[in-house]
Amino acid sequence: MELFSFKENEVITSWYHDKPQEKGLEIIQKEEFSAFSLRGNDAVSFSRDGSDPNINSADMANQFMVFQFSSAPDGPSILESSQVNPSVDGTSEEPDVLMALEMLSFNLGTNEAVDKDTKATIRINIGKDSSSRDKNFDTAFWSIAAGLDLFNGKDRTPAKDLKADFKKAFNNRPIEIPGGLSQMTFEVVKHKEPAWWQKIFKFLESDTGKNLVSTIGFPAITSQAITMLDQLMNRLQDNNPEVLFKSRPLRLALTQQAKHDFTQGITRIKMGCLNPGFCVLARGKDFQKLLDADPIYYPTYGKLVPASVNQAQLLSGKYDDPLKDATYAIFKVGMKKTKLDPTFNYS
Repeated sequence: MELFSFKENEVITSWYHDKPQEKGLEIIQKEEFSAFSLRGNDAVSFSRDGSDPNINSADMANQFMVFQFSSAPDGPSILESSQVNPSVDGTSEEPDVLMALEMLSFNLGTNEAVDKDTKATIRINIGKDSSSRDKNFDTAFWSIAAGLDLFNGKDRTPAKDLKADFKKAFNNRPIEIPGGLSQMTFEVVKHKEPAWWQKIFKFLESDTGKNLVSTIGFPAITSQAITMLDQLMNRLQDNNPEVLFKSRPLRLALTQQAKHDFTQGITRIKMGCLNPGFCVLARGKDFQKLLDADPIYYPTYGKLVPASVNQAQLLSGKYDDPLKDATYAIFKVGMKKTKLDPTFNYS
C-alpha cells in the first residue's frame, strides 16, 4: 500500500447545493455520491476529474476537507469551502496569488494510541491547478514534508505545541499560485520511528527545549519530483503505519476571478474556495461532528471547542466534547494578489 501518493489527474472539487431535496436531488442518500448535509437543508458534494466523476462516500472517510472560520458576527462559526466567497478579487492586472501557510496546531484524536516512539509524517503539496487561466507558467508545486513528535517525554504532545510556519521551510519565499486557481493535498501517517526518519527530520534542541515539529520545503517542483519524495516517505510501510489522512488533490479557487473562470460565471455553480484567515483541515469521517459542534478555536489550547461550552467549563475540562476523537489541523492562511513575471530570473 502506498502511504503517500500524488494523484494529479484525480483532482476533487467541492460543489454547494441549495436545498437539493426540495429540488428532487437525492444526492445525500445515494452511496455512489459523496455528499454531506449542511445547515438549512443545504448540501455539499464532491466530484473528481476523469472519466468517472463519482466518488463513493466510503472513499471520503480519510480525505481532507477545508472549513473556513467565518468572519461574520452571526451564523455558523465555520463554513465548508463551497460556502466561501473569495475576498480577493483578482484582476487581469493582478491575476496571480502569493500565499503563506502556517500550521497553528495539530490535534490528534484521543482514541489514537501514542507512546514514546510514536511519530507522524505530514505531506502537503500546493500549486497551480491545470485548469487555471494562466498559460505563462508550467504547473509546479510547493511541497512540504514535516515530522511530528507525538510524545513529549511524559505524555502525548499537546496540540498547541505541534505547530510550524511553513514559510520558513521555503526560506521565507511565498507560495506562488499563477491564475489564482490552486490544488492542494494533505496527507498524514502515524508511525513508529525508523533510524532514517530522524536523520531527515532533525529535531534540534533550543533554549526552550526540543522542537516537536521539523519541516523541509521544496519550492516550485514538478509532479515527478513529488513522486520521488513520496517514494522515500513510503519506506514507513515497515514501521507500523496508520493512515490518518489519505487524500486526492482538492481544487480551491483563491480569487473571484479564478472562481468565475472555472464556473464560467454561472452563479448557481458554487465551488470550493479559500480566503485569507483561519481554516480547519479535517477528515470526511468527522464532517458532521464539526458542523454540529459549531466550534470555536482557542489558540491557547490549540483545540476546537463547541460553541455551547462556556469559559468555566473549558477551564475545568468538565464538558462533553464531541470532537475529542476527531483528528484535525488548524491553519493560518495569508494571501496577496500579484502579477508574476515569467521572464524574471532569480540568478
